[in-house]
Amino acid sequence: MAFIEQNLKQKLDLKLSQKLALTPALQQAIKLLQLTVPELQQEIKKELLENPLLEEVRNSEATPAESPKKEENTDLLHEKDINIEDFFRDYFDDQYVPKNRNKEYVDKDINYENFISKEQSLQEYLEWQAGINIEDEEVYNTVLMIIPYLDDNGYLKVPKELKVKYRSVVDFLADELNIKKKLIEKAIKEIKKFDPTGVGATSIEECLWLQCEYLGFGEDGILKDMIYNHLEDIAANRNEKIALSLNISEEDVLNYVDFIKKLEPKPGRKYSSEKTQYIIPDVVVFKIDGEYYVDLNEDGIPGLRVNKQYAEMLKNRDKIEKETENYIKEKLKSALWLIKSIYNRQKTILKVTKSIVEKQRDFFDFGVEYMKPLILKDIAEELGIHESTVARVVKNKYMQTPRGVFELKYFFSSKLATSSGIDVSAMAVKEKIKKIITNENRQKPYSDSEIVKILKSQGIKIARRTVAKYREELGIESSSKRKIYYRRNYEN
Repeated sequence: MAFIEQNLKQKLDLKLSQKLALTPALQQAIKLLQLTVPELQQEIKKELLENPLLEEVRNSEATPAESPKKEENTDLLHEKDINIEDFFRDYFDDQYVPKNRNKEYVDKDINYENFISKEQSLQEYLEWQAGINIEDEEVYNTVLMIIPYLDDNGYLKVPKELKVKYRSVVDFLADELNIKKKLIEKAIKEIKKFDPTGVGATSIEECLWLQCEYLGFGEDGILKDMIYNHLEDIAANRNEKIALSLNISEEDVLNYVDFIKKLEPKPGRKYSSEKTQYIIPDVVVFKIDGEYYVDLNEDGIPGLRVNKQYAEMLKNRDKIEKETENYIKEKLKSALWLIKSIYNRQKTILKVTKSIVEKQRDFFDFGVEYMKPLILKDIAEELGIHESTVARVVKNKYMQTPRGVFELKYFFSSKLATSSGIDVSAMAVKEKIKKIITNENRQKPYSDSEIVKILKSQGIKIARRTVAKYREELGIESSSKRKIYYRRNYEN
């Protein structure tokens, strides 16, 4: 019995160490997924300077990386302390070479650096996610009212001067907004599903634990105990105390601490309303013989591979010092993590954009009025990934299409009911409103109520306040102001 118990404990420890060993790859994959093309280029340049085991593949040496295969040095990479294949499963290669795009279908005359985009604030980003994910209007409106109460780091907290009066942020918001607590709780629960993961938390402990759950560690009781009860001990390096309290080894404590330190304690701090960026499309859509094809824009992204000379040194580890061996191993892991993470990033972006194009085929064929309702959940369920992963893919990413260059977020919009029972997208309704106003009698412009009646005659059910909201988002003035503008500029 003692042997069985000991053997069982060893297996549990082994499983734990494997999960933690995957963390750097997971962290890097998530980080790279959010980067724009220029940011990815900078990240690769930085890694090339810092890691001697990573080298750029010259064009003359490049081979397509579409079908990754195992190389002759695969045995070097199966070291028990690397554990990368478990994460990527179907991909194990020591190089990443961008696929050559068919430039015949790419407009070479477009200078993408002429386009700049203002970085969204955290509030704008969260409002966008709410608009396409929350169908319950009451919950949606409550979420919109709560979002401005988030601080710059993404936390929901009771103001310091009111902590004596309110026991929780739910109590505070319920009183502040004059809304029932149950509705506040529902709204906060929705916010916590949004990207960046950890937003909407009321404490650093909750923020870190939300990230752990997203990464797949929600069942790890030791990790949860450490986050909720030992953050001060971690900060003070009291590893022995933590080990005794949780009945684990100090080595396991160090593994957990390393994992926790890679989490983001301030998920909202990276969002700035003043940051601008150049628009370079991540994907290109082109049409051939009536079919749409999606290709990655990998121009300027260098091919990468592991320097085989350094890797070969591990085969002759008897001839090198232990310190050198450990250094090469560490840099080898880092190089592989970057290569696999870039591959995973590109594959995920391609999968998501292909799904978007497939679902919005009518838009590409006929225009904005034929845009279909689409939310993050639709793509996530189809591809078997998390909604916040889709949010990361589409944020600040652009698609060059035969109809122009669009931000990926453009293709997502909420739905409106019609008398036929077929839902239409908010984007399509906006386009209809725009056309109605464009073709109106300028001397007698349509009021919002009249636009509601016109849309109703077309089978679209919409409230007057929604028409007003869409009109304002389109930058169109009210009927009274449009009438005044016409009289001033066109009447004698």
